[in-house]
Amino acid sequence: MSSPAFDAPASWPALPTDALSEGDVLQLYRAVLGREPDPGVAQRAAGRPLAEMALEMVRSEEMALKVLSPVVQRRDLPHAHLSDEERLHLWQWMGQRLGWPAPPLAGRVRPEALLRRVCGHPRLSQELQAVHAGLFTEVAAHFAQPGALDLQGKIEFANHEFISGWLTDLSGQRATLRVEVRCRGRVVASGSAHSLRPDIREHIGGNGLCGFRLPWRPEAWPSGQALSLQLTEPGSGTAVGGPYRYENSRLDQLGVAQLLSKELEEIQRRIDALATMVPQGLRYAAFPLDHYDLYRRTHRVPPPPWLQERAWAGVLTPPAVGEGVAFRVLIDASAGDPIAARSTVDTLRAQPWPHWQAWIVGADPVVTDAAALMAAADPRVRGVSAWADLPPDEGAFPWCLLLEAGERLDPMALPWLVHAARQTPQAAAFYWDEDTLRHAGGRAPAREERHVRPLLRRAFDAEAMLELNIVGRSLALRASALQAVAPALAAAEAAQAAGPLSPAPAAREALVWALAGQGPLVHVPQFLLSRVDSASTAEEVDRSKDGGPGESVLRLIAQAGPEALRPWLPAAWQGRHWQRVTDPLGASPKPLVRWTPQRPEAVLSVLLPTRDQLGLLRDCIDTLRAQALHPGALDIVVADNGSTEPETLAYLAEGAARGDFRVLRIDEPFNWSRLNNRMAEAARGEHLLLLNNDTRMLSAQWDDILRGLLEREDVLAVGARLLYEDMTIQHAGVLTGQERFVAHDAVGVPVDDGLGLLGPQLSRRMPAVTGAFLACTAATYAATGGMDEAQLSVTFNDVDWCQRAAQRFPDRHIVYSPLLSLVHLESKSRGFDFQDPLKQARADYERQAFEARSGGWVIEDRGGNPQLSHWVRPGTALD
Repeated sequence: MSSPAFDAPASWPALPTDALSEGDVLQLYRAVLGREPDPGVAQRAAGRPLAEMALEMVRSEEMALKVLSPVVQRRDLPHAHLSDEERLHLWQWMGQRLGWPAPPLAGRVRPEALLRRVCGHPRLSQELQAVHAGLFTEVAAHFAQPGALDLQGKIEFANHEFISGWLTDLSGQRATLRVEVRCRGRVVASGSAHSLRPDIREHIGGNGLCGFRLPWRPEAWPSGQALSLQLTEPGSGTAVGGPYRYENSRLDQLGVAQLLSKELEEIQRRIDALATMVPQGLRYAAFPLDHYDLYRRTHRVPPPPWLQERAWAGVLTPPAVGEGVAFRVLIDASAGDPIAARSTVDTLRAQPWPHWQAWIVGADPVVTDAAALMAAADPRVRGVSAWADLPPDEGAFPWCLLLEAGERLDPMALPWLVHAARQTPQAAAFYWDEDTLRHAGGRAPAREERHVRPLLRRAFDAEAMLELNIVGRSLALRASALQAVAPALAAAEAAQAAGPLSPAPAAREALVWALAGQGPLVHVPQFLLSRVDSASTAEEVDRSKDGGPGESVLRLIAQAGPEALRPWLPAAWQGRHWQRVTDPLGASPKPLVRWTPQRPEAVLSVLLPTRDQLGLLRDCIDTLRAQALHPGALDIVVADNGSTEPETLAYLAEGAARGDFRVLRIDEPFNWSRLNNRMAEAARGEHLLLLNNDTRMLSAQWDDILRGLLEREDVLAVGARLLYEDMTIQHAGVLTGQERFVAHDAVGVPVDDGLGLLGPQLSRRMPAVTGAFLACTAATYAATGGMDEAQLSVTFNDVDWCQRAAQRFPDRHIVYSPLLSLVHLESKSRGFDFQDPLKQARADYERQAFEARSGGWVIEDRGGNPQLSHWVRPGTALD
């Protein structure tokens, strides 16, 4: 019978006599002796009866010297060397494997609680009493002391008004504590410790509600004397922590403050020095996408915050379905592969969130047979032959998850979707990042599964959705949103065969567009799904390229036409005509969207600053006119900023005389912002194009393409795909948050790179575009006040204008269009700033001015994927 000191319940289960596993040996050593077994012991002891080994341990001399004696001597138990996580797992093992009862946990598992539980078992207690007699009696007496608190705390700071610090009870008996501060036996301050201190909770333990800030009157004590302040717990009168020395002199306090100020100044200097090293350190920490499989092997998808909090608290069971997040999972098995359907269901069963019901949709007999087999093993799995046969949802499942047979969910997929549903309950749908799982044939290691071709999505972008289903065919959608759009979708031609949930590509695109009108489409930036590669043999794998777009991207190329999508498109697009056309450079298998202008000959003013460099200027103007659909509707304005070369002056005079362009002579120091503002004032066009003179137009009918975009009410500005002469990307939009600043996207990437389907080959909305090609309406430019010619004369003026314009017109968007493509000989006309100390000094000043005015806007990654590293070339590595 156990000692009453351990509050043993009326009945304990007998010690198990079955064979130990290696894991059991490890946990038994931790439970009884508070340490790991010696090397090789776990393997040798595996198979022994558990009760036999437990009794052998409690009889041992080590139990007396290293476990029981420290209790009597008030020293740390060996269990204290186990981590919090190890003690929690040990506590759970005692309950699950041994069936030992225990009171509810209050905070973390303390070493004494583990030993109490061991000593509380009647059989072990009997053996301890028999072998260790008097020593065990003292241990029992120690544990029998009622209400023993495990107090920790300290006074951290005192001044002439307040005393602050913390006090916590690690035994978990009291959630909050009363506090007294005594000086020479007198209480000088009192109150309660209830302020939240996450740092104490993380590093010390307890619930974190332990901070205090108590008013006091030091002037009641003689000035100039040092006072010794002692923190105490009034209930027990226990002094906690050491005394705090307070110099009761305002002059002394001032000296301390000055000393502290100097120390803080030195700390700040060191922090600044470390901050300069952060970008390089983070570059080394980033994982190149070329080694994505290694990244997945070393970086598992983490549990969402709510699941981490429950694990930390020792709660292993999931919340009840009454919390409102249950999933109806619809698996398209129309391909007739029963093994694929089973593999998808297997990943559902592995989810720690059990509130789901799966329907396998497939008419092939082998699929229906497999569905029946799975249903017999798990009542949550059902099967139907066709989408039309799905029974109506009666409201038990507020979320619907669409999958294809063979797709494998990450073990954390449903927990992350639960997290997203709680964070954004108004969302119409959730989508996620995914990759391809390659499982080739042949011998190991060739046949080992590898994660390749990561598909890193971004925030929903209606512009991009017209060219590529950026959400994907597998997604989670709110059941009420689906019910709202189902009647209209069912009537659509693309979905007539299978209803609104038809897996046909065009029908699934229509579903995404329809859902976009019911609420936000929210991106969950985690790799929640893997698609199995179609390559099955080693030879096929060798021939394929991990870096290419792969079938997982090509299958998402948009197929739904303008008429099928018309009911679901944004209001600003209604009544406007668009079509999909081939990439003018042949760089992409994906078509690009071209908008038809309603005023095809509206005057378009092209603003070209220049100084000499006749060859560049002539090529720029000649290609503009040659590639234009309506060259007569171009108003080319050249700002001659001090040209002196005779050939340039003659060309400008002759061109102006022929009416090819107009020339503004502006003889003053180079100020790109001012030159463009002067040209904008003189422009005659409804639309403006700010263009560098070191560009060559590649896109035929570029003016018609640009007018089609600028006529849209929702377009704020337009940027183009700019290329180096070797046909690699120089500009595909401007990103924010890159090394806490701005950067061009996809710099140096070949224009026909396969992964460009998700970036430079995709029309999309961007935070900003470069001033080397920046188009907007004349009214928009005037409303923003033009470029800042006072502080940003040469650099960052384009991004600054984009930010100000977006703030002025929050319902309009900056669009990057690869349908507009040019060669850009970057800084060929004026050179790079770093080549001239004066230019570099001016650039540094302008950067500081831009950062100061932009605030957090330039630091945040706006619309990108947070899994991508912001400390290397954009889009090339993962954090």
